[in-house]
Amino acid sequence: MTQTLSQLENRGAFIERHIGPDAAQQQEMLNAVGAESLNALTDQIVPKDIQLATPPQVGEAATEYAALAELKAIAGRNKRFTSYIGMGYTAVQLPPVILRNMLENPGWYTAYTPYQPEVSQGRLEALLNFQQVTLDLTGLDMASASLLDEATAAAEAMAMAKRVSKLKNANRFFVASDVHPQTLDVVRTRAETFGFDVIVDDAAKALDHQDVFGVLLQQVGTTGEIHDYSALITELKSRKVVVSVAADK
Repeated sequence: MTQTLSQLENRGAFIERHIGPDAAQQQEMLNAVGAESLNALTDQIVPKDIQLATPPQVGEAATEYAALAELKAIAGRNKRFTSYIGMGYTAVQLPPVILRNMLENPGWYTAYTPYQPEVSQGRLEALLNFQQVTLDLTGLDMASASLLDEATAAAEAMAMAKRVSKLKNANRFFVASDVHPQTLDVVRTRAETFGFDVIVDDAAKALDHQDVFGVLLQQVGTTGEIHDYSALITELKSRKVVVSVAADK
């Protein structure tokens, strides 16, 4: 008698291996808390208004290969179009060696215990590696990759610019008009809580505005343009204005 690999699978082994208590042990614990079953225990402790009337239909267990094949078939029903959205969203080619050894490195998300994957520690290591590579490539004295998104980083740059600025009476923050709109939204929200005035204008006009403690530029711009800001930044620094650049790739 021949059997397929799927027929040889013991799909209940995972539960036995990781959950632990057998039926007798479960019943002993249920007796101790005065519940007839796990469902009865759930009814006792979970409010009725957040319980599902019927259990979710999740289907039978499947192998990783079968699950990926099903997901690929579902995704294949999508129509793929060329994206012209701009705003920093660009298609990239990610080499498999980087994908596997950086983004999918199991050492960064393997669990110490069955219930607690330490992905946060893996992310910290990845960020530290990224910072060091950035220092090596750019020759900067310092690089920080501790923030999760560009918009939040830009808002933090604005706050830091105000703290370190020597122009103590200045209360205006200049944002170049080709900064990504999602970044500008977060900067404006944070500026409102700080009481800063945000000026949005063409980068070339940054020198025309008074009482500015900081400037935010975008490289590459939201329209895809690449700018040479070296002369502008040099002049802004000579006026003791703190300059930040939101850069990608």
